[in-house]
Amino acid sequence: MIKQNDIIELEIEKLTYEGAALGRYFCDDCPSGFVVFVKEAAPKDRLKVKITKLNKTYAKGEIVEIIEPSKHRIKPFCPLFRACGGCCYQYLEYDYLLEQKNNMLKEAFLKSDFQPEFLEPIKSPELMGYRHKIQYRVSQTKNSKRLLIGYYKEKSHDITNIKYCPIQPAQADEMAQFVRDNWSFGAYREKNHKGLLKSFAARFSNDLKSALLTFVLNVSSADYSKIEPDLTTFFETMGKNFPFIKSISVNFNPDKTNKILSDDFKNVWGEDFIYETLEDENCKRVYKISPASFFQVNPKCAVEIFNEVKKNIGENSSILDAYGGVGAIGIWLCDKAGKIYLVEESKSAIDDAKVNFKLNNCKNYEVFLGDAKEQFKKFLKDRKKFGALIIDPPRKGLSAEALEALSKLSDKIIYVSCNPQTLVRDVKYLQTLGFRAKTTRAFDMFPYSYHIESVTVIERE
Repeated sequence: MIKQNDIIELEIEKLTYEGAALGRYFCDDCPSGFVVFVKEAAPKDRLKVKITKLNKTYAKGEIVEIIEPSKHRIKPFCPLFRACGGCCYQYLEYDYLLEQKNNMLKEAFLKSDFQPEFLEPIKSPELMGYRHKIQYRVSQTKNSKRLLIGYYKEKSHDITNIKYCPIQPAQADEMAQFVRDNWSFGAYREKNHKGLLKSFAARFSNDLKSALLTFVLNVSSADYSKIEPDLTTFFETMGKNFPFIKSISVNFNPDKTNKILSDDFKNVWGEDFIYETLEDENCKRVYKISPASFFQVNPKCAVEIFNEVKKNIGENSSILDAYGGVGAIGIWLCDKAGKIYLVEESKSAIDDAKVNFKLNNCKNYEVFLGDAKEQFKKFLKDRKKFGALIIDPPRKGLSAEALEALSKLSDKIIYVSCNPQTLVRDVKYLQTLGFRAKTTRAFDMFPYSYHIESVTVIERE
C-alpha cells in the first residue's frame, strides 16, 4: 500500500468538484484502484505524483513530473495562475473544461434516484473580463508597510498582490493601483486585528461606464467621524480621477470575522447606487444596484440563465421569485408572467427591487421582506398557489423545512443553483415529496473556475 511521501505513477480519469482531478493507483493491496486527488492535473495525463496526504479511502498528491500530458492541456493565460488560486483550471482548453464541468453536474445527480434530462451546457459569452464584481482583500507588510490588494492564496489568508487580472475589467486593476499609491491611512493586519482598510470592493455595470465602490473599514460608524475629513479628501480625489466611478461607500466592519461586509454602510461620494442594464435581442431591463445588494457577477451569462428560466414558465402565470434579491430574475419575466411575488430578506435589496419594478414598467407585482421559509408558511396559511416557484438560494441550499413548505405552493419549481451538491441534496428531498427533476442545464458563469451554475426544472409527478 502507498505511504506518505511515496512517489507513484498514475493516469488521471476526470476532474472533480472544487478544483482537483482524480486518478487511481493500482497495486496488489488495492486491485480496484486507490483514489488519489491531484491539483493541476488533467484527464488523460500520465503523471509522477508525490503523496502529500493519506487517508483510509483516498490520498492527495502533487505533480512531480508530467510523463505524458493530456492533449487538452494549454498554457495558463495569467502569470499569477498558481499564486492566486482563483481560476484553478486555466491549464485546460475551454470547450473541454465546459464538457468536464457538465460531467461533474451529471455525477452529482448519480446520487439521486432519478436522472433528469441533461441539456446542452451554455458557454459564458465572455471568457476574459467577465467578472464585474470584485472583492479584494487588503493588508500591508509589517516592516515596509507596503499595501497588498488582491485575493487569498488557496487555503490560506496570505494575500496575493494582484496588479493584473485578465478575468476582470482593466479598470479594476487601475483603481486598485490608485489605492496602493495613494491610501495613507493604514491597512488591516489579521494577526493583531489592527489597521484601517480591510477590503476594497467594486461593482461594474455591464457596459463598464459605471462603477460602485465600497471601502470596508476596521472601525465602527461611531468612531468614523474622527477620520472622516481626511478620508473624504481621498474619496473625492479618487472619484475625480476615474470618471466611471458613480458611487463610493464605506462599510463599517470592526469585528473579527471572515465576513467581508457588515450591514452598516455610509455613502461618502456620489450616489449610493448605480444602474445596470441587461439586454438581448428580445428583452431589455434596467436595475438599480446598491452596495449591499447582490447581483450576478457575470452579467452576460446572467441573461442566458434568465432566458432559461423564462422559457419554462407558463404564459400569464403567477410566479413566486424566492431569494429574489433586487428582482433580477422576476423583472426579466414580467412581460410573460401574469404576476410576480418577490421574497427577499435583505431590506436594501427589497428597496432596490421596488424601484426596479417601476423602472421597467412592471405593474403586477408584490414584494415581501423577510425570511423565505417564514413567508412560504404565510402563503400556505393564505392558501396561495403559484404557477411556478423560482428559487435561487445561497450555496448552502434550502432547509428541509423550507422545502416542505414550498412544495405545497406549486407543482413546478425552477431551481437556479450555484452548488451541484446542495442542489442534488434538495432534489432528493423533493423526490420524497412527490417531485422529480425533469431537465437540468449547466451555465458557465465562472469560466476557468470549478464553479458550476445550473437551472433545473422540477415538477410534481
